[in-house]
Amino acid sequence: MIRFTLLLTLFLCTVGLNAQFEEGFNDLQNSIAFRGASMGICFVDVSTGETLFGNNAHQFFYPASVQKVITAAGALSLLGSDYQYETKAYYSGEVEAGVLKGSIRIKSSGDPTTNSAYFNPNFKADFLQALKLRGVEEIEGVITFDNQESFHGTPQSWLYEDIGNYYGVASQKFNYKDNLYRLTFQQKQDGTTPDIVGVKPKVPYSFDLQLTCSSAQKGDNAFILGAPFSAEREIVGSISAGAGAFTIKGANAHPQYTFIEEIKEQVKIGARQGAYCNEQFLCSTKSPSLGELVQVTNFESINLFAEGIINTLGLVYTKTYSTRGGLNVLHKYISQKELDTKEIILKDGSGLSRLNAMTPHFAAQWICEHYENDRFRASLPISGESGTLRHLNHAGIKGVVHAKSGSAEGVLNYAGYFQNKEGRTIAFAIFINQAYQSQYSIRREIGAFLAKCI
Repeated sequence: MIRFTLLLTLFLCTVGLNAQFEEGFNDLQNSIAFRGASMGICFVDVSTGETLFGNNAHQFFYPASVQKVITAAGALSLLGSDYQYETKAYYSGEVEAGVLKGSIRIKSSGDPTTNSAYFNPNFKADFLQALKLRGVEEIEGVITFDNQESFHGTPQSWLYEDIGNYYGVASQKFNYKDNLYRLTFQQKQDGTTPDIVGVKPKVPYSFDLQLTCSSAQKGDNAFILGAPFSAEREIVGSISAGAGAFTIKGANAHPQYTFIEEIKEQVKIGARQGAYCNEQFLCSTKSPSLGELVQVTNFESINLFAEGIINTLGLVYTKTYSTRGGLNVLHKYISQKELDTKEIILKDGSGLSRLNAMTPHFAAQWICEHYENDRFRASLPISGESGTLRHLNHAGIKGVVHAKSGSAEGVLNYAGYFQNKEGRTIAFAIFINQAYQSQYSIRREIGAFLAKCI
């Protein structure tokens, strides 16, 4: 009798939830903010794995940065939250009167956080300090990097208009200062071309300005165009007209160059090639833990970090630091979890590729599958409080929803979990594609919908 009563109570609660979700969904799909849009939704009970409500739950959508929860949870499971990268430097030859009669070799493990603005470890400082301790003021030879000659790290399905810009940063075997540079312009009057007044840090690019100042289009509407190994960058679009300075960010496909140029500011470096004997250890720098890296990746939605993580899966499991190698590892992991691999198409680790595809059902099930991983849960921003969910602050959901967002032009997605008023933990995915109203209005409607579901 007691078991029957419990089952009946659970059934009635589930029926009530279904009605609650359906009522909220009806209001959502009738909103003008979603006119002409594609919408997919799935709610799953974390404790049972039961799908409580779905609409287009098995239809493919472009996930954008929701893809990062796949990369993050997979890496935490396969590598462990304590995994760390290590960048090492070795020198050959002897030091004579302040001159290293040899060269330096840098061996990187693919750390995407080397001298990152988001973390404290400082390889450059460790490197310079190690030279100072050995009395090195000049290097007769060169600084080389292992396995860097022909690898640019850009996933082949990324768009040309993305890969030159700050969000199109690819991960390489050696990364430095988030693989970014900043271009500062002197603003001018409407319709004129601004002047470049600063480029930091140093990058090996020349710039063709097809850029204008605009009083009609405010803010950064500029695009930096250029292939990874090209030395030319074309800048198109517009920035605000005015009389001050305006800065945009670009992707640096040559972090090794930037590192060497900064070292040259303090140590003279020669160009002598050749083999040197007696290679010795110079210094090493360890990265933050993978758990810390994943949290920043999801909170700030850093594409570079996500791509570095996926490449690392390839390096650890297949000895190949590449997107393809990492995706093969992740795909195999998904199969082992007995999740439906036909409900996800993987093209990169960050979600920038427009060829990525995922169903809401898969995303919600993925959250369920990894809910017990404390580090993964901690990596999901909180509504109205942190990360990319700071602006999802509708009344009734602040501090309640833990999720990763994914956005692009016409796209706003969320995947995560919340506890409802009955104390049940619900995993969810809300995918909105081809929605061309303002993201503010779309986010507001989604917030209202989630408030009704909680």
